[in-house]
Amino acid sequence: MGSGRDFNSLTVSAIAEKAGVTRKTFYARFGSLEHVAERLVMDLFSEIAAHIDDEMLRIPLTDNSLAMTVFRAYEAHQATLAPLVRHCPPSLFIEPVSAVATLLLDRVIEVNQVARMNDAEHAYLIATVASMVHGVLSVWVKRGFSESPEQVAGFIDTLLADGMQKVLLAHSG
Repeated sequence: MGSGRDFNSLTVSAIAEKAGVTRKTFYARFGSLEHVAERLVMDLFSEIAAHIDDEMLRIPLTDNSLAMTVFRAYEAHQATLAPLVRHCPPSLFIEPVSAVATLLLDRVIEVNQVARMNDAEHAYLIATVASMVHGVLSVWVKRGFSESPEQVAGFIDTLLADGMQKVLLAHSG
């Protein structure tokens, strides 16, 4: 993907050759190209989530520190992130982002001691967050990361934080 090729044009043979392994070794280690892409996204977003401390998750989210931490990390990982966003089908990106968002939402609920939302609300919130992350990153990548992490984080914070807080606080009882 770093070569600028579209994901659908990549072959296991080409990847295995570039990595210096056989096709058999590739399949034994990774299973499929899709699994490799999902794993890269999962690892990247899990690493970023690991740097989010509980204080950043406390409601009310007033100082933009959560969004700032995340978008500064995205900027620091742009060499990995840009080809994934640019060349992978959205589903290979959104599924692992949804998994990490679910873990973060569980932490938010725990840190703020709010009741768990019902399954439908939870599913809609995670889908909204994952799709929004993919959409915003797609635009940021397409624009060559021309806006600062602070600008993009401010936009996301304005767009998403108030609504999430309202949904979560509606369950506080």
